[in-house]
Amino acid sequence: MPTRSRKKKSEEKPSSLGITAFLLGEEESKKEEKPTESTTQQKTEEKTAEKSVTKSATQPAKTEEDVEAIAEKIVELIKKRGGLISRDELVTWAKTRGIKLSTLMKAVEELTKRKVIVRRIVDEKLCYELRT
Repeated sequence: MPTRSRKKKSEEKPSSLGITAFLLGEEESKKEEKPTESTTQQKTEEKTAEKSVTKSATQPAKTEEDVEAIAEKIVELIKKRGGLISRDELVTWAKTRGIKLSTLMKAVEELTKRKVIVRRIVDEKLCYELRT
């Protein structure tokens, strides 16, 4: 007889709800209590898909092509400004076009490496000048 009372106690206990019970209806959460291989595989695939979407959304890939395109635009801008532009003006120009500061600085570094532009201090301001 003790075994029967144990069974009754376990049957009388309310079923515990999962952590996501508030998101799903009670019926749906009860169905998911016993994961099968297919549901486990589906969840793994969903998590992998979410991770790839999150990475692409939070970290847009800036390739070298983007940096080179911005570098060309910088050279054109400096030519329009008479061959000399201050860093502040360049940053303002980049912000109005939605260019990140890090990408802008990578482009400037690339241009200075190739010796297309030169850094100069003019009136206590950092400026970039086209090299002639």
